[in-house]
Amino acid sequence: MLMQANHTTGTAFKGVPEVAVLVLINDGAGGVAALDDIAATVHSGLLKRGFEAEVKLVAGDQISEAASRFVRQKAGSGENILVVGGGDGTLSSAAGVLAGTEVAMGVLPLGTLNHFAKDLGVPLELDAAMDVIAARRPALVDVAEVNGRIFLNNSSIGLYPFFVAERSAEQRRRGVGKLAAIGPALVRTFKAVSWQSVRISADTGGNQVLTPCVFVGNNFYDAGDFGRRKNLSARELCVYVIRQRTWFGLALLPFKIALGIVDTRSDLEMLRASKIKITSTKRETLVSVDGEATTMKVPLHFQIRPAALKVLAVRQPDTK
Repeated sequence: MLMQANHTTGTAFKGVPEVAVLVLINDGAGGVAALDDIAATVHSGLLKRGFEAEVKLVAGDQISEAASRFVRQKAGSGENILVVGGGDGTLSSAAGVLAGTEVAMGVLPLGTLNHFAKDLGVPLELDAAMDVIAARRPALVDVAEVNGRIFLNNSSIGLYPFFVAERSAEQRRRGVGKLAAIGPALVRTFKAVSWQSVRISADTGGNQVLTPCVFVGNNFYDAGDFGRRKNLSARELCVYVIRQRTWFGLALLPFKIALGIVDTRSDLEMLRASKIKITSTKRETLVSVDGEATTMKVPLHFQIRPAALKVLAVRQPDTK
Protein backbone atom coordinates (compact mmCIF):
# COMPACT_ATOMS: atom_id res chain seq x y z
CA MET A 1 0.00 0.00 0.00
CA LEU A 2 1.13 3.49 -0.83
CA MET A 3 0.50 6.98 0.50
CA GLN A 4 -0.90 9.41 -2.05
CA ALA A 5 1.15 12.55 -2.62
CA ASN A 6 -0.64 15.70 -1.54
CA HIS A 7 -1.05 17.54 -4.82
CA THR A 8 -3.19 17.37 -7.92
CA THR A 9 -1.88 15.40 -10.87
CA GLY A 10 -2.80 15.30 -14.52
CA THR A 11 -2.71 12.46 -17.00
CA ALA A 12 -0.57 13.90 -19.80
CA PHE A 13 2.68 15.82 -20.05
CA LYS A 14 2.24 17.37 -23.49
CA GLY A 15 1.73 21.10 -23.25
CA VAL A 16 3.06 21.37 -19.70
CA PRO A 17 6.41 23.16 -20.20
CA GLU A 18 7.34 23.34 -16.52
CA VAL A 19 7.72 19.54 -16.34
CA ALA A 20 11.23 18.28 -17.07
CA VAL A 21 11.70 14.56 -17.69
CA LEU A 22 15.11 12.88 -17.62
CA VAL A 23 15.61 9.14 -18.11
CA LEU A 24 18.78 7.57 -16.70
CA ILE A 25 19.40 3.97 -17.77
CA ASN A 26 22.17 1.86 -16.25
CA ASP A 27 24.05 0.57 -19.30
CA GLY A 28 25.17 -2.48 -17.30
CA ALA A 29 21.74 -3.51 -16.01
CA GLY A 30 20.74 -7.13 -16.55
CA GLY A 31 17.77 -6.32 -18.78
CA VAL A 32 19.49 -3.77 -21.03
CA ALA A 33 21.56 -6.16 -23.15
CA ALA A 34 18.43 -8.12 -24.11
CA LEU A 35 16.84 -5.05 -25.75
CA ASP A 36 17.93 -3.48 -29.04
CA ASP A 37 18.81 0.22 -28.75
CA ILE A 38 17.14 0.66 -25.36
CA ALA A 39 17.60 4.45 -25.38
CA ALA A 40 15.71 4.88 -28.67
CA THR A 41 13.03 2.41 -27.57
CA VAL A 42 12.38 4.28 -24.32
CA HIS A 43 12.51 7.71 -25.98
CA SER A 44 9.97 6.78 -28.68
CA GLY A 45 7.81 4.89 -26.18
CA LEU A 46 7.55 7.88 -23.86
CA LEU A 47 7.04 10.27 -26.78
CA LYS A 48 3.98 8.26 -27.84
CA ARG A 49 2.67 8.73 -24.32
CA GLY A 50 3.09 12.52 -24.35
CA PHE A 51 6.64 12.85 -22.96
CA GLU A 52 9.48 14.75 -24.58
CA ALA A 53 12.15 13.10 -22.44
CA GLU A 54 15.92 13.23 -22.50
CA VAL A 55 17.28 9.68 -22.33
CA LYS A 56 20.83 8.89 -21.18
CA LEU A 57 22.72 5.61 -20.90
CA VAL A 58 25.16 5.89 -17.98
CA ALA A 59 27.40 3.60 -15.96
CA GLY A 60 25.91 2.30 -12.73
CA ASP A 61 28.41 4.17 -10.56
CA GLN A 62 27.44 7.43 -12.30
CA ILE A 63 23.69 7.23 -11.58
CA SER A 64 23.92 9.13 -8.29
CA GLU A 65 26.01 11.95 -9.78
CA ALA A 66 23.72 12.32 -12.81
CA ALA A 67 20.64 12.37 -10.57
CA SER A 68 22.25 15.01 -8.34
CA ARG A 69 22.92 17.26 -11.34
CA PHE A 70 19.31 16.98 -12.45
CA VAL A 71 18.00 17.84 -8.99
CA ARG A 72 20.32 20.87 -8.71
CA GLN A 73 19.46 22.15 -12.17
CA LYS A 74 15.71 21.80 -11.72
CA ALA A 75 15.40 22.93 -8.09
CA GLY A 76 12.43 25.26 -7.72
CA SER A 77 11.50 25.00 -11.40
CA GLY A 78 8.16 23.25 -11.03
CA GLU A 79 7.28 19.58 -11.36
CA ASN A 80 10.19 17.38 -12.47
CA ILE A 81 10.50 13.66 -13.05
CA LEU A 82 13.54 11.41 -13.05
CA VAL A 83 12.89 8.04 -14.68
CA VAL A 84 15.43 5.41 -13.66
CA GLY A 85 16.07 2.22 -15.61
CA GLY A 86 17.93 -0.63 -13.96
CA GLY A 87 17.81 -3.01 -11.03
CA ASP A 88 17.48 -2.48 -7.31
CA GLY A 89 20.98 -1.11 -6.83
CA THR A 90 20.44 1.46 -9.58
CA LEU A 91 17.10 2.56 -8.14
CA SER A 92 18.63 2.77 -4.68
CA SER A 93 21.41 5.06 -5.94
CA ALA A 94 18.86 7.43 -7.44
CA ALA A 95 16.60 7.26 -4.37
CA GLY A 96 19.51 8.34 -2.20
CA VAL A 97 19.47 11.63 -4.12
CA LEU A 98 15.72 12.05 -4.59
CA ALA A 99 14.58 11.23 -1.02
CA GLY A 100 13.34 14.37 0.67
CA THR A 101 12.98 16.31 -2.61
CA GLU A 102 9.94 17.10 -4.75
CA VAL A 103 11.34 15.27 -7.78
CA ALA A 104 9.28 12.17 -8.60
CA MET A 105 10.96 8.90 -9.57
CA GLY A 106 9.65 6.76 -12.41
CA VAL A 107 10.74 3.12 -12.52
CA LEU A 108 11.79 1.06 -15.54
CA PRO A 109 12.54 -2.44 -14.15
CA LEU A 110 15.59 -3.46 -16.20
CA GLY A 111 17.48 -5.41 -13.55
CA THR A 112 17.80 -9.11 -12.80
CA LEU A 113 15.47 -9.40 -9.80
CA ASN A 114 13.59 -6.05 -9.62
CA HIS A 115 12.35 -6.51 -6.04
CA PHE A 116 11.38 -2.86 -5.51
CA ALA A 117 9.42 -2.66 -8.77
CA LYS A 118 7.51 -5.83 -7.88
CA ASP A 119 6.64 -4.61 -4.37
CA LEU A 120 5.67 -1.22 -5.80
CA GLY A 121 3.34 -2.92 -8.27
CA VAL A 122 5.14 -1.67 -11.38
CA PRO A 123 4.82 -4.19 -14.25
CA LEU A 124 8.08 -5.79 -15.38
CA GLU A 125 7.19 -5.49 -19.08
CA LEU A 126 8.73 -2.30 -20.51
CA ASP A 127 5.66 -0.94 -22.31
CA ALA A 128 3.46 -1.52 -19.27
CA ALA A 129 6.02 0.19 -17.02
CA MET A 130 6.00 3.21 -19.34
CA ASP A 131 2.19 3.26 -19.10
CA VAL A 132 2.53 3.61 -15.32
CA ILE A 133 4.89 6.56 -15.78
CA ALA A 134 2.60 8.19 -18.33
CA ALA A 135 -0.35 7.92 -15.93
CA ARG A 136 1.55 10.41 -13.76
CA ARG A 137 0.22 9.23 -10.40
CA PRO A 138 2.66 10.13 -7.63
CA ALA A 139 2.68 8.29 -4.34
CA LEU A 140 4.85 8.68 -1.25
CA VAL A 141 6.79 5.68 0.04
CA ASP A 142 9.17 5.16 2.93
CA VAL A 143 12.90 4.73 2.57
CA ALA A 144 15.30 3.39 5.18
CA GLU A 145 18.89 4.26 5.89
CA VAL A 146 21.96 2.79 7.57
CA ASN A 147 24.65 5.19 8.74
CA GLY A 148 23.19 7.79 6.42
CA ARG A 149 23.00 5.61 3.31
CA ILE A 150 19.52 5.20 1.81
CA PHE A 151 18.07 1.82 0.87
CA LEU A 152 14.75 0.89 -0.72
CA ASN A 153 14.57 -2.81 0.04
CA ASN A 154 16.87 -4.19 2.70
CA SER A 155 20.27 -4.20 4.34
CA SER A 156 22.03 -6.92 6.29
CA ILE A 157 25.21 -8.01 8.02
CA GLY A 158 26.85 -11.42 8.22
CA LEU A 159 26.21 -14.20 5.74
CA TYR A 160 24.33 -12.26 3.07
CA PRO A 161 26.75 -9.36 2.42
CA PHE A 162 29.60 -11.91 2.27
CA PHE A 163 27.60 -13.79 -0.39
CA VAL A 164 26.94 -10.54 -2.31
CA ALA A 165 30.65 -9.71 -2.34
CA GLU A 166 31.52 -13.24 -3.51
CA ARG A 167 28.84 -13.13 -6.21
CA SER A 168 30.20 -9.82 -7.53
CA ALA A 169 33.74 -11.22 -7.52
CA GLU A 170 32.54 -14.29 -9.44
CA GLN A 171 30.82 -12.08 -12.00
CA ARG A 172 34.03 -10.13 -12.57
CA ARG A 173 36.15 -13.28 -12.76
CA ARG A 174 33.97 -15.15 -15.25
CA GLY A 175 32.19 -12.29 -16.99
CA VAL A 176 28.75 -13.75 -16.19
CA GLY A 177 25.47 -12.40 -14.83
CA LYS A 178 24.15 -12.58 -11.28
CA LEU A 179 22.20 -15.79 -11.71
CA ALA A 180 25.18 -17.73 -13.10
CA ALA A 181 27.39 -16.51 -10.25
CA ILE A 182 25.06 -17.59 -7.44
CA GLY A 183 26.16 -21.25 -7.17
CA PRO A 184 29.92 -20.73 -6.76
CA ALA A 185 29.30 -17.73 -4.46
CA LEU A 186 27.06 -19.82 -2.19
CA VAL A 187 29.68 -22.56 -1.89
CA ARG A 188 32.38 -20.08 -0.82
CA THR A 189 29.95 -18.33 1.52
CA PHE A 190 29.04 -21.48 3.43
CA LYS A 191 32.71 -22.40 3.72
CA ALA A 192 33.68 -19.03 5.18
CA VAL A 193 30.69 -17.74 7.17
CA SER A 194 30.75 -17.70 10.96
CA TRP A 195 28.39 -16.83 13.80
CA GLN A 196 28.99 -13.46 15.45
CA SER A 197 27.82 -11.86 18.66
CA VAL A 198 26.00 -8.57 18.16
CA ARG A 199 23.79 -6.37 20.30
CA ILE A 200 20.59 -5.08 18.73
CA SER A 201 19.06 -2.07 20.46
CA ALA A 202 15.58 -0.82 19.59
CA ASP A 203 12.84 1.33 21.14
CA THR A 204 11.82 -1.55 23.39
CA GLY A 205 15.32 -2.36 24.71
CA GLY A 206 18.42 -4.33 23.72
CA ASN A 207 19.27 -7.96 23.09
CA GLN A 208 22.63 -9.74 22.70
CA VAL A 209 22.46 -12.47 20.05
CA LEU A 210 24.75 -15.00 18.37
CA THR A 211 23.81 -15.17 14.71
CA PRO A 212 25.21 -15.65 11.21
CA CYS A 213 23.01 -12.91 9.75
CA VAL A 214 20.85 -9.91 10.68
CA PHE A 215 18.43 -8.67 8.02
CA VAL A 216 16.84 -5.19 8.15
CA GLY A 217 13.99 -4.42 5.76
CA ASN A 218 12.33 -1.19 4.70
CA ASN A 219 8.82 -2.12 5.94
CA PHE A 220 7.55 -5.61 6.70
CA TYR A 221 8.88 -8.61 4.77
CA ASP A 222 6.63 -11.64 5.11
CA ALA A 223 8.96 -14.63 5.56
CA GLY A 224 5.97 -16.91 5.07
CA ASP A 225 5.12 -15.36 1.69
CA PHE A 226 8.41 -15.60 -0.24
CA GLY A 227 9.76 -12.48 1.48
CA ARG A 228 7.27 -10.11 -0.14
CA ARG A 229 6.16 -6.68 1.04
CA LYS A 230 2.54 -5.63 0.74
CA ASN A 231 3.14 -2.20 2.22
CA LEU A 232 5.82 0.39 1.46
CA SER A 233 4.51 3.15 3.72
CA ALA A 234 3.94 1.58 7.15
CA ARG A 235 6.78 3.65 8.68
CA GLU A 236 8.71 0.75 10.19
CA LEU A 237 11.82 -1.36 9.92
CA CYS A 238 11.47 -5.13 9.82
CA VAL A 239 14.39 -6.92 11.50
CA TYR A 240 15.03 -10.65 11.17
CA VAL A 241 17.75 -12.35 13.21
CA ILE A 242 18.65 -15.88 12.12
CA ARG A 243 18.41 -18.19 15.13
CA GLN A 244 19.63 -21.43 13.55
CA ARG A 245 22.79 -22.68 15.30
CA THR A 246 23.74 -25.54 12.93
CA TRP A 247 25.02 -25.65 9.35
CA PHE A 248 22.25 -28.06 8.39
CA GLY A 249 19.55 -25.76 9.77
CA LEU A 250 21.12 -22.80 8.02
CA ALA A 251 21.29 -24.66 4.70
CA LEU A 252 17.61 -25.58 4.98
CA LEU A 253 16.45 -22.04 5.75
CA PRO A 254 16.32 -20.70 2.14
CA PHE A 255 14.17 -23.67 1.15
CA LYS A 256 11.86 -23.13 4.12
CA ILE A 257 11.46 -19.48 3.11
CA ALA A 258 10.76 -20.46 -0.52
CA LEU A 259 8.15 -23.00 0.63
CA GLY A 260 6.60 -20.63 3.18
CA ILE A 261 7.22 -22.95 6.15
CA VAL A 262 9.56 -20.82 8.26
CA ASP A 263 9.26 -21.34 12.02
CA THR A 264 9.59 -17.91 13.61
CA ARG A 265 10.48 -19.52 16.96
CA SER A 266 13.39 -21.75 15.89
CA ASP A 267 14.44 -20.30 12.54
CA LEU A 268 14.09 -16.54 12.84
CA GLU A 269 13.53 -13.88 15.48
CA MET A 270 11.67 -10.83 14.23
CA LEU A 271 11.15 -7.32 15.55
CA ARG A 272 9.60 -4.16 14.13
CA ALA A 273 10.82 -0.68 15.06
CA SER A 274 11.42 2.79 13.66
CA LYS A 275 15.10 2.78 14.69
CA ILE A 276 17.67 0.19 15.69
CA LYS A 277 21.37 0.17 16.53
CA ILE A 278 23.66 -2.81 15.99
CA THR A 279 26.94 -2.98 17.89
CA SER A 280 29.66 -5.60 18.11
CA THR A 281 33.31 -5.92 19.06
CA LYS A 282 34.30 -5.07 15.47
CA ARG A 283 35.29 -1.57 14.41
CA GLU A 284 33.83 -2.08 10.93
CA THR A 285 31.83 -4.74 9.14
CA LEU A 286 30.62 -5.74 5.70
CA VAL A 287 27.07 -4.54 5.03
CA SER A 288 24.77 -5.28 2.11
CA VAL A 289 22.64 -2.38 0.90
CA ASP A 290 20.03 -3.25 -1.75
CA GLY A 291 22.14 -6.07 -3.14
CA GLU A 292 25.50 -4.30 -3.03
CA ALA A 293 28.20 -4.94 -0.41
CA THR A 294 30.13 -2.16 1.30
CA THR A 295 32.20 -1.76 4.47
CA MET A 296 30.79 0.46 7.23
CA LYS A 297 31.94 1.55 10.66
CA VAL A 298 30.29 0.01 13.72
CA PRO A 299 27.88 0.80 15.37
CA LEU A 300 25.32 0.64 12.59
CA HIS A 301 22.41 3.04 12.95
CA PHE A 302 19.27 2.09 11.03
CA GLN A 303 16.16 4.24 10.78
CA ILE A 304 13.00 4.60 8.71
CA ARG A 305 12.30 7.84 6.83
CA PRO A 306 8.52 7.94 6.39
CA ALA A 307 7.03 9.11 3.07
CA ALA A 308 10.42 10.44 1.97
CA LEU A 309 10.35 9.34 -1.67
CA LYS A 310 7.87 10.37 -4.35
CA VAL A 311 7.38 7.63 -6.95
CA LEU A 312 5.15 7.17 -9.97
CA ALA A 313 3.15 4.03 -9.25
CA VAL A 314 -0.10 2.21 -9.72
CA ARG A 315 -2.54 3.88 -7.32
CA GLN A 316 -3.25 1.91 -4.15
CA PRO A 317 -5.13 2.77 -0.94
CA ASP A 318 -3.46 4.95 1.67
CA THR A 319 -2.28 3.41 4.94
CA LYS A 320 -3.89 5.44 7.68
